Parts: sequence; C-alpha cells; structure tokens
Amino acid sequence: MIKSLKNSAMFSNSLYSITGQASFLVSNFLLFIVLLKEFPQEAVGVWALFITVISIVDSMRQGLIQNGLTRLLIQKADEEAQQAGSGLTINFSVIILSAILLYFGAGLLANLWEAPALIELFKQSWKPLVSLGTIQMMNILCFAKNKFKLYARLNLIYMVTFLTIMVTVWYTGNLSFNAILNGQLLAVIPSVTYMHVKHPIAIAMPKMAIIKELLGFGKYIAGTNLLSLLFNKADVLMIAYFLDPISLALFHFASRIIQYIELPLTALSQVIYPRLAASYHANGVSQLKKEYGRSILTLLALIIPGVMVIDIFNTSIINILSSEDYLSSSQLIIILSIGCLFKPWGRVFGLTLDAIGKPKVNFQMLAFSLLVNIAMNAWLIPQYGVTGAAIATTSSIIITILLGQIRIKKYVDISPLSEVFNSFKIKTLIATK
Repeated sequence: MIKSLKNSAMFSNSLYSITGQASFLVSNFLLFIVLLKEFPQEAVGVWALFITVISIVDSMRQGLIQNGLTRLLIQKADEEAQQAGSGLTINFSVIILSAILLYFGAGLLANLWEAPALIELFKQSWKPLVSLGTIQMMNILCFAKNKFKLYARLNLIYMVTFLTIMVTVWYTGNLSFNAILNGQLLAVIPSVTYMHVKHPIAIAMPKMAIIKELLGFGKYIAGTNLLSLLFNKADVLMIAYFLDPISLALFHFASRIIQYIELPLTALSQVIYPRLAASYHANGVSQLKKEYGRSILTLLALIIPGVMVIDIFNTSIINILSSEDYLSSSQLIIILSIGCLFKPWGRVFGLTLDAIGKPKVNFQMLAFSLLVNIAMNAWLIPQYGVTGAAIATTSSIIITILLGQIRIKKYVDISPLSEVFNSFKIKTLIATK
C-alpha cells in the first residue's frame, strides 16, 4: 500500500513537472515558429547566437543555487526562510553582474562573430536574465517543497501571458526582437503575483553562513552547468566562427527540434534529483541503486518514441514548422537524435554524483567531454560544414557517457546496466501479474 502511494505520488509529480516544463517550452516553441516564419534566416542565426550566450550565463546562475538550495531545504527545513533569502540574494546578484558584463562587452562579442545586430541585443540582456532568473527561482522553491502542482500552474500562467503578449504584438504589426524581450519580461509578473498571493513562501534576511554553503556546493555545479552548456553549444559557437548565419540558422533549427524531444530529460530531472538525494540520505546505496536504474529506464521509455517520430517524419515536420529553406536540417536532426538515446544515462549519472556529494567528479567529466567536443568540431566543421558539427556533437556525447558509466563504480557501488536490467525485469514481472 505504501509503495503504491509512493509510486502514485511520483507519477503525479512527474506529470506536473512535465506539464510545467512543457508550458515553458511551448511558449518558446511558438516563438521559435514565429521567428522562422517572420524573420529572414540570417536574423534567426543572430537570435540563435544571442540566446546561446544568454543560456550559458543563465546556466551558471542556476547551478550556483538550484541543487544546493534544494538539498539544504530537504536536510534543514527549519531554516527555510533564511535559505530562501540567501538563495534570492545570490540569484539576483549574479543577474546584475552578468547584465553589466554583457552590456559593456556587447561590442566585443559582436565583432568576434561579425554580427553587428548583436550589440543592441546584448545591451538588453538584463530582460531575459531577469525573466529566467525569476521564474526559475520560484521553480526551485516549488521543487524543494514538493509543490509540483504549483510549479505547473506558475508555468502555465507564464505561457498564457507570454502568448497573449506575442499575439497582440504580431497583430499590431510591431513584432521585433525588442518586443520579444519585453514580452518575456512582462510575462513573469502574473506568475510572481499568483505565487505571492496564493502560495507565499517565507523569506527572511540572508545569512552569510548559508550563502557560503550554497556557493561552496554550487561552484562545482555552476561549473558543471557551464561546461554542459558549452558542450551543447560549442557547435553553435564554432559554426558562428567558421561558417555564416544561414548555416547557424539551419543547425539551430535541428538542435531546437532535438531540445523538444529531450523534454522528459529536463522535466523529470527536477523530480529525479530530489528522489536520488533523499534515498541516499535516508537509506544509503541500496535504495540509490534502485532509483538509478528506475530513473534511466523511465527516461528511455519516454525519449525513444520521440526519437522514432522525428527520424521517420523529420521532412514533414520541417515543412509544417518552417519552409523548404530549412530542408537541409533533415540530416542534422537524424544525426543529433542518435545522441538522445544516450543522454538518459548521462543525465542520471550527473544527478547521482551531485546527490552523493561528488559534484567535482561530474565537473571533471564534463571538462573532458568539452575538450573532446571542441577538438572534433574544430576538425569536422571546416571539412563537412554543419553536418560535421552534428557528427562531432553526437560522437562526443556517446564517448563521454560510456566513460561515465564505467567511472561511477569508483565512487558508489552501482553497475548501470545491471540496475537498468533489474528495474526492467521488475516492471515486466509486475505487468505480467
């Protein structure tokens, strides 16, 4: 009975997590379609480069607080208000510093990639940084307190507000990059208001001891997030350097399609990490092993159908979402989709290392992976163009994840293949009964 209730709770949390993540991604997905339909390919390439830099900066901010704050709220619930205040202090301090650096570095970055349009975009970088930082901070507090239903509601409110603003802007003929950035910023306000009125979370003055603890734990995760984003975006940055904005637009289209197929990885990671951390904290390695296998199996079951769909129907998907100008992305989608089948293993590997207090090891593995990725992109892009970038990225993913599954045995008694097989066997027996 207890096990049934736990499984039911996990299913509900997973469903709310996917709903919340899907809501946020749907708003971005529809924006993506608008960009493809209303802006020339060169402009789409410039936007892709801007969003890549924003994603890298934002991932560092998120890494400094997300897992560390979640961990503290689980282990020391009596200091919740001070922990929330300390997390908010770090969150917005990083946003302010990042916005200042991007504002004054706008010209340098624009010259590096020979894209003058980036100057004005980078000067407004504070808008997406505040928008992302605010909604994600609310999400962290929801996850740590198991308020997944609230998380879903907040993101649904954001989606509806943002889409309403975008439809209004498009209908009035005022669609521009500036209007998009303003829309992202304004869309956060109703979500913040709803949380403050309906589900207020206690916030107290920050404590220096908690800030130091969060930064001490989060520095490796921030570094890991940075390396992870650089790994995922190295191809974009190097295509921008070696090729042109149109090539970048083609690759951006393919990588965006892959991002939506990987939605379960992002959404369920927010459910999986607290479960891994709690199981290890309460029951040690024995329960952690079961969670490890179950988590990989769940992610594989959710991601394989999506990979099959985009591999079979990728040309139709391209025609529906954009135009014949993007048909060259078809081959890129197929190559990149191969890496999707390995990512569940890598994602659970990284979350497990964080859960057992070994974020430094995860950081080291990603540093190695990034070096492999950069070397392969530098070798293959000049020879094979955007196809070379796709091959380099997929190959790097496979190599790193296979090495990670071997290395994890050094830190915790887990055999990944055995744990996944055992979980599959248990689920099969339950299903046959």
